[in-house]
Amino acid sequence: MSNFLFSSYVIWGVFPYVALTLFFVVPFIRMVYRPFGMSTRASGIFVGRDILGLAVHLLHWGIFLVFFGHLAGLIGGMLGWGSWVGAFFWMATLGGLVAIVGSVMALIRRTLVPEMRAMSQPDDYIVHFFLIAILGVAIYQALGDRIWGVSYTAAPWFASLWRLSPQPELMASAPLLSKIHILLAFAFAAYFPFTKLIHAWTLPVNYLVRPYQVLRTTAKKFQNGWVLGCWEFKGVTDKSYMTYLTAGVVGVLVLIAFVLPSPKGDGLVQTAHAAITTESKGPDSSQAQEVLEGYPLYVSQCARCHGLEGQGDGPGSKSPTFTALPRDLTEGHFQFISTSNGVASSEDLRHAIIHGLTGSGMPGFAALSDRQIESLVQTVEHFWKDRPTPGEPIAVPARPAPTVAMIKEGKELYSGMCSVCHGPTGAGDGVLTALRTDAAGRPVPTRNLRTEPLKGGSSETQLYYRIAAGLPRNKDEWLMPAYANLGPDKIWSLITYLESEVFPQRQVARR
Repeated sequence: MSNFLFSSYVIWGVFPYVALTLFFVVPFIRMVYRPFGMSTRASGIFVGRDILGLAVHLLHWGIFLVFFGHLAGLIGGMLGWGSWVGAFFWMATLGGLVAIVGSVMALIRRTLVPEMRAMSQPDDYIVHFFLIAILGVAIYQALGDRIWGVSYTAAPWFASLWRLSPQPELMASAPLLSKIHILLAFAFAAYFPFTKLIHAWTLPVNYLVRPYQVLRTTAKKFQNGWVLGCWEFKGVTDKSYMTYLTAGVVGVLVLIAFVLPSPKGDGLVQTAHAAITTESKGPDSSQAQEVLEGYPLYVSQCARCHGLEGQGDGPGSKSPTFTALPRDLTEGHFQFISTSNGVASSEDLRHAIIHGLTGSGMPGFAALSDRQIESLVQTVEHFWKDRPTPGEPIAVPARPAPTVAMIKEGKELYSGMCSVCHGPTGAGDGVLTALRTDAAGRPVPTRNLRTEPLKGGSSETQLYYRIAAGLPRNKDEWLMPAYANLGPDKIWSLITYLESEVFPQRQVARR
């Protein structure tokens, strides 16, 4: 197992369990040994009570909105319900903004009021920094990067934790800011029971059912509803409330994980959560485990950009971080192909899914198992309306050793065929640059070969395909002509020239 896959398993398959264990277990330990320490250390008697009241309301109501928004996102992501995912976005964004304002106000008061500074402990500051960082990263991603719909990805992964069959590979393709947000949230969950926020476990809901005062004598202090010698379940004390709250939260999450069905797609591969022998590269690759695949896997990994029905209209499809809009899979205008007739083969789709498209915004999914990749290929091909038959695969012959003569011949070929679009130096400033559009009529800028990465890969095999197979625009139309008629020797000469004098060295790759 590679170091990358091992670290991914530790981060997304082990660390969450550590955090959740601390989050749920430590409060009970503290309740037994330090029951009077489960407090916020109230500061309402000091200067700035009005500011504190506003800050507390903003912070608490904001957190409530964030919590219920995430619950909607969890359910919507599991079921493939776009409206619930949309509700999650608006509730969590609004709640996050409100909570940040409240947290900043409380932090400023704690910093400026001398009495507050004197009574403050490190966790009084750390919890605010955690909240601001967690919420700030998510809000920046939502409003700045506009990478929406990540709950499609995170929800099945989170549910797999509660099924005790973690699938860390589901998080490998998530955007970096989403990963940071989630890791910070789990780190905060691990730290939570050691801070003043532990009072959340003892909210005074039991005040509604208990007497105004509960008096116990020394001789009978354990008789009022106490059982098992040390605990109580009659709704009289904070211990019973914490017990029922914990059971309720865990019960809801277990129900979501085990009871909610997978999203459905007409005629699509439906296998999900089935115990299969997986070809995963994970640490238990030889063991049967629950693995998401087929259309549910597509929803988890692809729907945030390509949409639930593959039409390129996912909630994050118009993110400014993308250099190209996500492909409408129903039209099948796939550009990075290796066939003689411009139609992508299953192997072309597989290559794009595994490696992604460099610099476009589409990540690679190499962490998925071979079986999962194959199920995604089948799903994409099902979306492809009237899927045409791909032509014969283009053979890539052995490459001859580079020579000065090859570089000279390649330069002449480039000048005669390529400079009209890519420019005389490969900077993408040729005379026909402004005339290129894709099948939907959107402008397609010519690649700057000197500075920009090649989306389809820069290995010698992929370079050969790009030159020999071209870049199809539509049926019998081309963004870049196919030059298979040049023959292998001239194609290798052109590649040798590009690699030696045009491409930046960082583009040399294996894929």
